Amino acid sequence: MRITYFIATVAALGVLTAADAQAGNSASVLQFGTTNTSFISQSGGTSNNATTLQFGATNSATTLQIGSLLTVNTSVIGQGGTTATASNTAIAGQVGGSNTSLIGQIGANNAAGVGQLGILNGSTILQQAP
Repeated sequence: MRITYFIATVAALGVLTAADAQAGNSASVLQFGTTNTSFISQSGGTSNNATTLQFGATNSATTLQIGSLLTVNTSVIGQGGTTATASNTAIAGQVGGSNTSLIGQIGANNAAGVGQLGILNGSTILQQAP
């Protein structure tokens, strides 16, 4: 009887482990302040989703996402300057099957960079100086 429960437990853990190995990663950052810095790194899974929103005089955000050719990577970075000389820097690096990034910046000094390696890649960068 104990062997039956043991086998059932091992089988259940095996199914949970297999399901967990295919799970996705999700991260969100919201920052208000004079100087904001954010770094998100995600790897593996079937999907990686990252969102960063920053509001301050100096904003810096980096997102790195790495997966297989079956992985879907999505990155969104939004930065709003709160002073007349606001500085925004955003970097997104993605490796996977499908990569999508969106960067939006409002500030006096805006810099953005995107690197994508995959089968289907799409990127949009919007910058506005006041």
